[in-house]
Amino acid sequence: MRKPLWRPLSYQQRLRLMLLPYLSGIVLLVVLPAFLAFGLAFFRYDGLSPPTWIGKLNFLLVTTDELFALSVQNSLALVILPVPLRVFGAFLVAILLRRNGRFLGWFRAGVYLPSIVPTAAYALAWLWILNPLFGPVNLLLQAVGLDTPGWFADGQWAKPGLVLLSLWQIGEGFLVCLAALQDIPRATEEAALVDGANRVQRFFYLTLPLMAPILLLLAFRDVVITLQDSFTTIFLTTGGGPYYATYTLPMLIYEQGFGLLLFGAASAALWVLYALTGLIVLALYVIARQWQIGTTEETFVL
Repeated sequence: MRKPLWRPLSYQQRLRLMLLPYLSGIVLLVVLPAFLAFGLAFFRYDGLSPPTWIGKLNFLLVTTDELFALSVQNSLALVILPVPLRVFGAFLVAILLRRNGRFLGWFRAGVYLPSIVPTAAYALAWLWILNPLFGPVNLLLQAVGLDTPGWFADGQWAKPGLVLLSLWQIGEGFLVCLAALQDIPRATEEAALVDGANRVQRFFYLTLPLMAPILLLLAFRDVVITLQDSFTTIFLTTGGGPYYATYTLPMLIYEQGFGLLLFGAASAALWVLYALTGLIVLALYVIARQWQIGTTEETFVL
């Protein structure tokens, strides 16, 4: 009997084949440009004349810039506070909307809806919502007799405004938490209930430990997104101001590259941003190991 010329692919081989387009896109659109930018960081290049080798001078110029330390501080400030609030906010909303109900589907859609709005439209909408003169938030505060902040026009309130803006985009994390909560076996909760555990005890000793790996992965994701993809929001709402109150590393990269035509310095600042992102993710990983939070396959087996 002749052997077939074509042998069916195994399940694992089909999975790898399905991942091939995504891996190709990551390599072509992320990995390759990142390494090209790293090489460009050692040259002086303005996009008009041939590049000139200057060694590590670009890294020295970027890190000694008077705005560099300020941009790092602002970037960290817009990560340390919003990321935990976004992750635990998505988790708590998922717990509230976990049960089945008549109108809960509409509430779930309402929570997820801001996540599909384009970033530019979302930023411009919040620029109107937090307008100091005729924005709905300040009109509401004025109606109840409270002080009305300047929000994006005030250096002290610009960061809180960006934090408030970011808290409305928890839809993706909400869906992940909701799916993970629904995967917790009902028998496990019923066993804890039979043992006498109340609702608070079940939350802290059952739900939260089982959800810890999911929350950790969401924190990793939010750190990367907040550090690297916040440029559009800040550019459209505050432009890095007022008085450099929201001037972050992406704004520094943009100014060096497209404002001053120092593409080598912009590439050096970009790799500083990559390094900062990696350090924060590494710190989260170390904290997770200290808390004995794992992300192996066995951890997700409930």
